[in-house]
Amino acid sequence: MYKFLLRPKWIATHILVIALIATMVNLANWQLDRHQQRKDFNAVLLQRFEAPIQPLEELLQDAEPADIEWLPTALKGTYLQGEDISLVNVSQNGAAGYDAITPLLLDNGKVVLVNRGFLPLVAPFPLAPTGEVSLLGRIRATSERRTGEVSDAATGELTDIQRIDIDRLQQQIDGELVPVYVQLLKSTPSEDASLSTIVDPEFGNGPHMSYVIQWILFALCAAGGWIALVRREATKQKTA
Repeated sequence: MYKFLLRPKWIATHILVIALIATMVNLANWQLDRHQQRKDFNAVLLQRFEAPIQPLEELLQDAEPADIEWLPTALKGTYLQGEDISLVNVSQNGAAGYDAITPLLLDNGKVVLVNRGFLPLVAPFPLAPTGEVSLLGRIRATSERRTGEVSDAATGELTDIQRIDIDRLQQQIDGELVPVYVQLLKSTPSEDASLSTIVDPEFGNGPHMSYVIQWILFALCAAGGWIALVRREATKQKTA
């Protein structure tokens, strides 16, 4: 009764269904991996958010940027006036705008880029405080271009940037840039009132587990559809 399953048309159907199920199961596993990665990231993030504040110079000693990212840090220096850079195509709390980036000359002669805060599109770039400033911020690693994202020009001086790429910006900054930048939390003297502190990342696990369930259900539907087709054809063969 089931000899029809060996016909070319049915063999093609078997292959298609198997391929669909395998693809959906792999997508479910991928989303499961993404879920676990997000949980691990959140655990590290929470630990670093609660870490004690340490001077930037101490954190940079024998540490990779990824190992100290998001840690709170304290630093002092003088802003390099006229070296301002706008991080464009960003949004915060539903509003489009840009981040104000200004390099800070440290006491040891090195320079660190400081993301001073977010501004709406229509807001002018605020002047950085003059003289020595004391800052509290979070360490951030250099940004890398992802597939499909817009690239900054490889040469020349940039005033508007798509990402904070420290190696690229070193080309136009006098002084050695440290391999991280700082996301400002507090400044003494205080910053311009138009600047908004960059919002913290979300600690949620995201929708990955719901996607896992979705792909598993799709795989079960594909298998169920194949069974229904086989039963219908078997019934036809039996009554023929």
